[in-house]
Amino acid sequence: MNHPIFLNYRTCFGYFAGWMFVTLVQAVLMCFTSDLNVEVIIEDALIFNLLFACCAIFLWYPVSFNHWQNKSWSHNFTIHLIQLCLWLSVWLGSGYLLMRLLAEDDEIYLQYLDLSIWWRIAKGTSFYILTTLSYYLYIYVGRLKEKADNELRLNKLIKDGELNLLKSQINPHFLFNSLNSLNALIIKNPERASEMLTALSDYLRYTVLSMRRQTSDLEDEVNNIKRYLSIEKLRFGDKLNYEFHIDPACLPLKAPSMLLQPLLENAVKYGVYESTEAVSITVIITNEYGSLNVEVSNDFDPDYTKGAIGSGTGLKNIAERLSLFYGNKAALHTKTADGKFTVTVNIPSNFEYLS
Repeated sequence: MNHPIFLNYRTCFGYFAGWMFVTLVQAVLMCFTSDLNVEVIIEDALIFNLLFACCAIFLWYPVSFNHWQNKSWSHNFTIHLIQLCLWLSVWLGSGYLLMRLLAEDDEIYLQYLDLSIWWRIAKGTSFYILTTLSYYLYIYVGRLKEKADNELRLNKLIKDGELNLLKSQINPHFLFNSLNSLNALIIKNPERASEMLTALSDYLRYTVLSMRRQTSDLEDEVNNIKRYLSIEKLRFGDKLNYEFHIDPACLPLKAPSMLLQPLLENAVKYGVYESTEAVSITVIITNEYGSLNVEVSNDFDPDYTKGAIGSGTGLKNIAERLSLFYGNKAALHTKTADGKFTVTVNIPSNFEYLS
């Protein structure tokens, strides 16, 4: 997050203009409440206030890196107490040193300087608290705005992607081939055709309903891709083989709706479609150290596969959705080795979106 004072020249000018106003107010008050020389009063106000203005700039960095929302109240209090002592030591030490050098012959002021230590500590503490609260407020507002922007982006992605989702997940080409296969199977094996027609109906129903929600149980996602693969198995026969290795503890967990579907479509499109040999697709889902890991691998023949198999629209769509749901807490990786293409998705298993 950018430093709030240096966002642009207006914020920078406003910040130092504000401190000049504080300096003016302090100088006027000192003129009415003390018998000090006007020149030394101005020097005192300028040095102490401008020194604190500079110290307050650097105060942003420990505040921005202190993840206070994840720490206990006592921890945060201790951290800020230590920072306050350090900042007061630097500020007062520098101010007193400079003023003693500038007014070394003014005994009245030096006596006043020694006696003013307590109200300067009170003033510095007050300014520290106000500055710190201002920084935290800026961070909080920034995070709220970022969360709101992500919600808007996600909603826009869902709305803009509905038609593309219908085209890719319930596309006429897929329906045409599936219905043709069913038509041929009705004559040869009516019972099997009935089973596949039921699978196709359930698949289409789930796909339509999934567009209305952001997350689904992983078990429902797995069941849907099994329907999808069973339909594709009808078309490709022995050319398509698949197996699942799923930790049962993963099934009740939540995941973005239609997260698995594009992974399997990518495997079928660039594995089965483009190959002349039998292709095996393997799905492995595990939950380790708070991370839900989904791995989809398929055989592919580099001599027949056209284009970059890891740069399809489906995978880019998944990467964008993961970024919106989880920020930098999720990752998508692709790997090609030993005639296999593997896509791995890692998401937090205990993450509650927009909680």
